[in-house]
Amino acid sequence: MSPLPSAVWASTGSGRRILGNAGITRFNITDEIKGPGKWRFDKSREYWSVANALYREVFDTIRMPLLQGEEVIDCTRAEFQAGYDYQLGIDVILRPKDQGESTMQEKFLFTEFDTVTVEHCQDWLGLEPGDWYRLKAQYYFVGYDAKGHLRFDPWILLDWTRLQRATAQGRVPWRLRSNLKDSARASFMYVEFQRLPPDVIVASSNRAYSLF
Repeated sequence: MSPLPSAVWASTGSGRRILGNAGITRFNITDEIKGPGKWRFDKSREYWSVANALYREVFDTIRMPLLQGEEVIDCTRAEFQAGYDYQLGIDVILRPKDQGESTMQEKFLFTEFDTVTVEHCQDWLGLEPGDWYRLKAQYYFVGYDAKGHLRFDPWILLDWTRLQRATAQGRVPWRLRSNLKDSARASFMYVEFQRLPPDVIVASSNRAYSLF
């Protein structure tokens, strides 16, 4: 990967990095990922540019256009666990042109379903909590590409805070399921796209239940 522009890599006194002014920022773990679930990380990277283009289209449509430019911040697994996605559930930082920043978690899936899934426990035997309990991103994106066409269909972008409120109000019919694929011992909550309250949906591939 080519070096990022110097403006992106301004250092603080503590040695930490300050993010730049790109409209979309992502994080790339430089450590080698091993294990049966490695393919998920590798395949997801193939969809970054696809997702970036879709996010720009969506935020243009809702009159919240993003700044120009996209960047990928390389970090080690230790740095990743110290403050990026590991504790906050943040995969992407978005910067609208009217200033400010927004955060997003994204999930790229390669099955035939059209459900929103959120990790409930990382290890259901030890009850290690997942993103269901600690996710702090503002948006949550789920996109499917079962046929490998490098495009998402279906997809949905959710306002996570609104979704939390709707869940607390009993308006979201979540269900719990375990995940044993790739030797995982995780569990996840899931709900079908069409059963989500319209007010939690920012945009989707199905305009019938999209806000625009």
